[in-house]
Amino acid sequence: MSKIDPLFAYFTILAVVQPARIQDIEAGAEQLFSAEYARKLVGEGLLRAAHETARSKSLVLQIRRGVYFTAPTAKQYVRRQGLEQMLDNRRLFLMKAQRRRYK
Repeated sequence: MSKIDPLFAYFTILAVVQPARIQDIEAGAEQLFSAEYARKLVGEGLLRAAHETARSKSLVLQIRRGVYFTAPTAKQYVRRQGLEQMLDNRRLFLMKAQRRRYK
C-alpha cells in the first residue's frame, strides 16, 4: 500500500461527499480507499487532524454549524492530481444512490 497524504485523502473524500460533516468524511473513506487504509485514516485520527489543518488554513468553508465545503483555493489541490473524471463519476453515482434511497 502506497502512502497517501492525509490532507490529500481528506480533500479527495470531501470532493465526493460535500457538503459534509467530519463524520460523513470518515464514513466516506471506504468508498474511495481500501478498507485497510480507511481504517488507518479514521482509527489513527488522521482525517480529523487533516480537518483541523484545513480549517486553520481556511481551505474549507463552513456553510452551517459543523458542515463544510471545499474552498476554491483547495479545489485545485485534488484536481491538479488528474483525478477530475474519477471524482465526478463517484459523485454522480453517490447522488444516484441517494435519489433511489429517498424515493
